[in-house]
Amino acid sequence: MIKAMLIGDSVLYGAQGEGLNRPGGRLAIPPQQTLNAAQAVYDFCYDHSKPGASFTLLLSNDPAERMLAGLPGGIALADLLAATDAGAVLFNLGGNDPADPVALPAQVRRVASICTLASKAFGFVGVVDVNTTSSYAYEPVGTSYWDSGYLARVSGVAAVAELLRQTCAYQKYPYVDIRNGVPITDRWDGITGDVAHPSQAYSIQIFTHVARTIAGI
Repeated sequence: MIKAMLIGDSVLYGAQGEGLNRPGGRLAIPPQQTLNAAQAVYDFCYDHSKPGASFTLLLSNDPAERMLAGLPGGIALADLLAATDAGAVLFNLGGNDPADPVALPAQVRRVASICTLASKAFGFVGVVDVNTTSSYAYEPVGTSYWDSGYLARVSGVAAVAELLRQTCAYQKYPYVDIRNGVPITDRWDGITGDVAHPSQAYSIQIFTHVARTIAGI
């Protein structure tokens, strides 16, 4: 199998948020395990995903910020790829944590360029769908869904998701659209987890789809 690397935010890490009375921590079966179980082309033996990671932190000139993106020791992405025996990198960044829509397309192109110069195959995973059901329960006590500020957050996530999709389509970068590929069939019983993080069941659905897509199954 081809050794591969994961770089991503809390969704790829498998974080559990606090929505729907979920405790913090990590899913019992993290995405790395699901990805490896669902295909036999890539061995995702390097997992650098970290909650709070973003393209901005990943590409920062500050090693301390790069550490927040999961890069070991704050190493630059180009240096990490030059040193690794992984032949491929899968990125899951850009939506559920703050992202700058203006900067995102250029950041995606820069990441792709770094991978190309390092002769590494690469691909991007789209942004997870936001749990509408949880959004109603998530609003602060004494406010309504409409004035809680949550709609603005949802709009931001949706905008970034579309920018990532269109950037990858225009540049012809490998991209897995999990919003279209993984329909939410159990929205009303909370399969999607909290507001932004997949539950165990939804995470397995998402990353099984990702694994089969990148492996051509």
